[in-house]
Amino acid sequence: MRVKQLMILTCLCVIITGLVACGQRDQVRPMMVGHDAVADQTNADQAKQVIASMEEVVNVKGVSLEDKIYVAPQVRHRSRFNLEGIRKEGFERIKKRHPDATVYFSTDKKIYMELEKLEQQLQKRTISKGRLKKRLGELEELMKG
Repeated sequence: MRVKQLMILTCLCVIITGLVACGQRDQVRPMMVGHDAVADQTNADQAKQVIASMEEVVNVKGVSLEDKIYVAPQVRHRSRFNLEGIRKEGFERIKKRHPDATVYFSTDKKIYMELEKLEQQLQKRTISKGRLKKRLGELEELMKG
């Protein structure tokens, strides 16, 4: 009888520990480029903060130029079945915050990696405004098709 009670207690402890661990979520802290870059990135930084607050998002990258904002989140593995819903919600959140901007939102990993490279180049100031505009035009085409 005592062994049975000990076994039940152990199982309950394991289940409770598992549930508590699954419920914890690390705070997503996207890279903030700011206004010191070649092109002002405050709109992109604000959009990244909005998207980082979404439960499904692990990390987020984004760049802005003039009135356009490009954002790509990295989504939790278990949330990948709902990519369409995540895209719709993310787009709407950014559009609500920046109604006059043209928003490009993608959950594609290639777009995420390209925006990550652009963020780093902007932060290090190793890209010109003209080159940035050209690269973002290329990304627009990838995001549309």
